[in-house]
Amino acid sequence: MISEEQATQFGELGYFVAEGGFAPALLQVMSEEMDRVYREHLDQARTGGDAAAVEAVRNRRSYSQFHLLSPVAAQFVQEPIYQEACRRFVGPDADLYYNQAATKPPERGRIFSWHQDSGYVHTEPLEYITCWTAITDSNLDNGCIWIIPGSPKWGLLEHIPEPETAERYGGKTAQFADESGAIPVEMRAGQVAIFSSLMLHKSGPNISADSIRRGFVPQYHVPHLIAKHTGQAWGDQVPVLRGGKRVG
Repeated sequence: MISEEQATQFGELGYFVAEGGFAPALLQVMSEEMDRVYREHLDQARTGGDAAAVEAVRNRRSYSQFHLLSPVAAQFVQEPIYQEACRRFVGPDADLYYNQAATKPPERGRIFSWHQDSGYVHTEPLEYITCWTAITDSNLDNGCIWIIPGSPKWGLLEHIPEPETAERYGGKTAQFADESGAIPVEMRAGQVAIFSSLMLHKSGPNISADSIRRGFVPQYHVPHLIAKHTGQAWGDQVPVLRGGKRVG
C-alpha cells in the first residue's frame, strides 16, 4: 500500500498521502462510533443540567485515547496501513503512542493553529509518526488539515499556549515566521496522511453548511518512549508490532 515513491517523499518532505484500504463499512462504523461517544457525553452533560457543560461538549468534539472509548477503534489502530507505516518508518517493533477522534462540525469547528505534534510533549526519541485518517471526506470547506512540506527539517520549534484552543484541546502554537509553503491536504474518506511528528500542520474552520469532518489520528513510536519532563514511559504504550509482526 505504501510505494517506494511515497517512502522517498516521506524522507524528503516529511509526509505523503496513501490509500488506507479500509472497507467502506468499517469507515461507516467508525463514523457511527464517533457519533455515539459524542452523544453519550452530551447526554451526560444534559443530565447534569449545566448549560455551560452542554456547550463545552458541543464545542469539543475531540476525544483522546479513543481506543479506550470504542472497541472498534481499539481494533482500527491495528489496520494494515498503520502496520506497514510502522515497519517502514518506525521499525520492526512499534507501539501506539496516542490516538484521537477529531470531529469538526459545520459552522462550529474552529481553526486549530500551526503546531508540531512533538511540540506538546518532548520525548526521547523525539520523532514519531502521525497517521491522519479521513473517516469522511476532508476538504477546504469542512476544515481539512494544512501542512508545510519539508518543515520537519526545521527541527523542534518553540510552542506557546494558544488561548483559543488551550482550554478545550491543550492547544499550542508553533513560533515560526514563514508559512508561504503551506498547502491544504484534501482527502477522500479512507485516505491517510502519514507525516512526521515534526511536521508543521494546522486545520481550518468548517465553513460548510452540513458537512461534518471526521478524522481519526493514531500515532506510533518505538517501544519504551520516554517523556523528557518525567523520565518515564509516555503515551498509550499499546504494542502494535514485535519483530515486524502484528501483536494480538
